[in-house]
Order: sequence, then C-alpha cells, then structure tokens
Amino acid sequence: MSHLNEIKAYMRDINLDILMNCPDVKIDISKRYYNKFRLFYPSRKLIKYVTEIGGVLTGSRAIRCYTIGGKPILERRVNDWDFIVTLDMAFKICADMGIDEIPQVDNVISIKNQRMWRHPDYSEAYRVGPVDVQLIVKEELPEYNEMQGVRISNFGYSVSQKIGLTSDLQNRVQNKSNRVPDEISENYSKHLADLREMIIKFNSLKWKQPV
Repeated sequence: MSHLNEIKAYMRDINLDILMNCPDVKIDISKRYYNKFRLFYPSRKLIKYVTEIGGVLTGSRAIRCYTIGGKPILERRVNDWDFIVTLDMAFKICADMGIDEIPQVDNVISIKNQRMWRHPDYSEAYRVGPVDVQLIVKEELPEYNEMQGVRISNFGYSVSQKIGLTSDLQNRVQNKSNRVPDEISENYSKHLADLREMIIKFNSLKWKQPV
C-alpha cells in the first residue's frame, strides 16, 4: 500500500468518517511521547510564547493529539514543533524572542537555539539540521480546535499538509535527472510511514468503538 494515490483515497475516507463523527475522535494534549505533552518546560520558552499568542500547532505533533478511545491515531515520536502564525504574530515573535529574521507570508522560519534556516514555503521545508520550532507564516490561521489554551489545527488540515509534503517529496525522489539527497529520501519515507500508520490505526480503532 505504498502507492501514494491509494493512501490519499484512504485518507479521504478517514476525513469523511471524522466529519460524520464516526468514530468519536477526541483531542488529548495530556499525552505525548512517554505520556508527556511538555509544552511548558523552562527550556521551551519559545513554544510557550507562540502558544500563548495564538499560534496553531500543526503537522505530526498535532495529529498525535487526535485519539480514538484514548489511543492516538499516530504514535511516532516527534522531535519538532510546527506552528502556523500570521504575519503580525511572526513579527511579534521575532521581536520579543530575539529572532533575527524578517517574516514573509508563505515562508517558514526554523529555529533551534536561536539558529535559523529559512524555506520558501512549507512544502520545501526540508531539515538542514535538528529543528525545535518551525513558524509557518500564513495570511490567516487555519481552522483549529482549542484545548486548555492550546490551538490544534483541524485534523483534515494537518493531514492535507502532510499529503502535500509527501507528494512533493515523492516527485523529487522519483526525479531521475538529479541525485536525491539522503535527507529528502528519509523524509519521504517518514511521512509515507506516518500516513500508513494513521490508516491502519484509524481503521483498527474505529471498529473497536461501541455501536
């Protein structure tokens, strides 16, 4: 089931099931890897700040917050934090947190220990090194659910972003005219594995729900 078009079809069915409230999907931010969400550790002042001003958590970490019967739909350990912010929010974050970047709409600012890598858009946001936080600058915030003051992007939005990124990576991996960096191949395999896991977990947990 590695073919991306087949995976997209399954994900469309999952989104439809969630829209129809079958099964009962809930958001749980109390659990992350080793049962800790760990938003507000002292070393994570930037994450706390972005959350407090209304940044929307997205990507794999947001998908991990969606559960069926208390079980997450995605369980892979996630090392970075992806937030969607508006341009005004991005300027305020950069000013208050000492980030020497000029934000632009549809650009991404990646931050680790005040080290930044900029990317032309989210679908081009390949890791140059370990990344703690990615600020994805958009004109408007996407639809989100709010839980305990944390904004979690709509499940369908996070999935569509992951599918879009995976499609772009697939095109690069299959481009025979250029040598594909190992990092791109690894990211492609990672996102593809995430989508497969979500399909298997969702359909498995779905049928465990009481009628």
